[in-house]
Amino acid sequence: MTKALWTPSSDYINKSGLFHYQQFLESDKGIKFSSYHELHQWSIDNLEEFWSSLFSYFRISYSGRYKKGVSWDSSATDFIETQWFEGVELSYAEHIFKQKTTERPALKFASESIGYEEVSWEELSEMVSRIQQFLVEKGVEKGDRVAAVLNNTIESIAIFLAVNSLGAIWSCCSPDFGDVSISERFTQIKPKVLFIETSYQYNERIFSKLETLERLKSDLTDLSAIVQVYEDDWKKIIFGYVPKQLTFVRVPFAHPIWILYSSGTTGKPKAITHSTGGNLLEHFKALVLHQNVQNGENFLWYTTTGWMMWNYALSSLLCGATLCLFDGIINHNKHLTFWTFLKRAQVDHLGAGAVYFTSLEGVEIVDYAPKVIGSTGSPLPIATFEDLQRKFPDVHIVSLSGGTDVCSAFLSGSPTLPVYAGMLQCRTLGADIVAFNDEGVAVYDEVGELVIRKPMPSMPLYFWNDIDNIKYHESYFDRFPSVWSHGDWIKINDEGVVIYGRSDATLNRGGVRIGTAEIYNAVNSLTPIKDSLVICIDYENGSSTMLLFVQMEEKMGFDEELRDMIKRTLRAQYSPRHVPDSIYPVSDIPYTLSGKKLELPIKKIFSGKEISKVVSTDIMRNPESLAEYIAIYNTH
Repeated sequence: MTKALWTPSSDYINKSGLFHYQQFLESDKGIKFSSYHELHQWSIDNLEEFWSSLFSYFRISYSGRYKKGVSWDSSATDFIETQWFEGVELSYAEHIFKQKTTERPALKFASESIGYEEVSWEELSEMVSRIQQFLVEKGVEKGDRVAAVLNNTIESIAIFLAVNSLGAIWSCCSPDFGDVSISERFTQIKPKVLFIETSYQYNERIFSKLETLERLKSDLTDLSAIVQVYEDDWKKIIFGYVPKQLTFVRVPFAHPIWILYSSGTTGKPKAITHSTGGNLLEHFKALVLHQNVQNGENFLWYTTTGWMMWNYALSSLLCGATLCLFDGIINHNKHLTFWTFLKRAQVDHLGAGAVYFTSLEGVEIVDYAPKVIGSTGSPLPIATFEDLQRKFPDVHIVSLSGGTDVCSAFLSGSPTLPVYAGMLQCRTLGADIVAFNDEGVAVYDEVGELVIRKPMPSMPLYFWNDIDNIKYHESYFDRFPSVWSHGDWIKINDEGVVIYGRSDATLNRGGVRIGTAEIYNAVNSLTPIKDSLVICIDYENGSSTMLLFVQMEEKMGFDEELRDMIKRTLRAQYSPRHVPDSIYPVSDIPYTLSGKKLELPIKKIFSGKEISKVVSTDIMRNPESLAEYIAIYNTH
């Protein structure tokens, strides 16, 4: 067994939400478990009883009656027709405002340019009421879509809650999305109202979105109102309505809550439609039981409104937490702006993309320590696990994985289990996850494809405008019959789960599969290297070429000595198969706006595909980086 990086104290375990839930099961159902693994097995063997127990444990408020928590035909070729809590009507926003109190603020906020702010529950309620009245006046009803192009601000939270309180369906893009990217998303869903910020600040630069506004005015032909947030029409909402008691329209469990989108790396993004009840129940479970979010704590996840983590972080309000929002570049003023906010806001739960935590190596943090650190977006390297634990000896590091597809994490943390560097602690409750080999057989302590064998309530209802669910089925159920294939390459063992990268980007060396995460763990641990990207090109004759691209730290040069060091390190830590055939220094590594490396598009470029057919630059954080890769391809 590997030595644990962190082990929970008995006090931490006994005060955790997961422990409290187990006590509830013991007193309510007479069921007792000796380990997390026993509890997890029960949760997937007894889906009906498990999800119904959460419905009771979290005291879900609802109208109507239900006979079964889940109705599922196990012989079906997919999970699309699964019914959850049929007959129930509820409201997500109503559950948010069940936490209204005078004892703590609802929101805390800061940005690059705006200092610390707090918003009380009463102030939030009044803002939501004003927006709610405006939307009613514009004819917004249950089922209407409301679109937004907004930053991660107080206003974006209030607008969403007003939209949701009426049973309307939310869909939001971050202002850093390109005009085409935003239009491709919103034209699919035909919104009735659009909220938009016509400028945003990032790294002390102001970017205008007026051209985006003009394009959306032209493309979105069903709009009855456009609100430019912070401009005159917004001021009319804020000052033109007298706050009233909030009203909440309850909707069926399976009524859409929001429409998220696939990355649209190639082709038009899929409009992934999520259910109200499914997200409500799943987020309670994920945040309270797995991330140990508790009443009175402060929760922050660094995100834009265009990433599903914004929706996920919002749900921390369900748990009685104060939601902390930071808008702008996270390393502004050499990280000082962000970390000053964390200290002042007394953030207990700090979440961000794995890439950010890796960038903190070598940065010392004083006078602040979170209770839990959450990381996602890509595998958290072993070296970063160790660096964070050294900085914060008592912190519980939760590396989690899931995605926009489920708007949650199905691999996550457990406050009752140890943490091992480079590993996700557990499969979440209710998630029947295994690794499948090529024959569709579950394997243990072997690398395989991540599949989910039973439905979860936060799986999509459907893709908007997907006739007969054709794209839905192709996306998740074509690889193996009757199980959800997620597209990640994983290994499950007694210590947790390792993610090796996307299965479509897996490296094949002489018939042996290698996860890209192994390459990154080794290469990025070398001092001169800031970041890296690896691809493997397969040829028709059965041969292959592995190419490694490395981005150097500032003022660090690339030479033959470093090239040899990279090869020696990979050979020593893993195997000769891990050694690339060619290594190229590059000035930048291409990422999506949500922080995912563009491994597959780069692989397609080096396979001779046209750039316009392999990636949409609108979804990229740094589209200018592609030119260098194209130049290397043309000369290599």
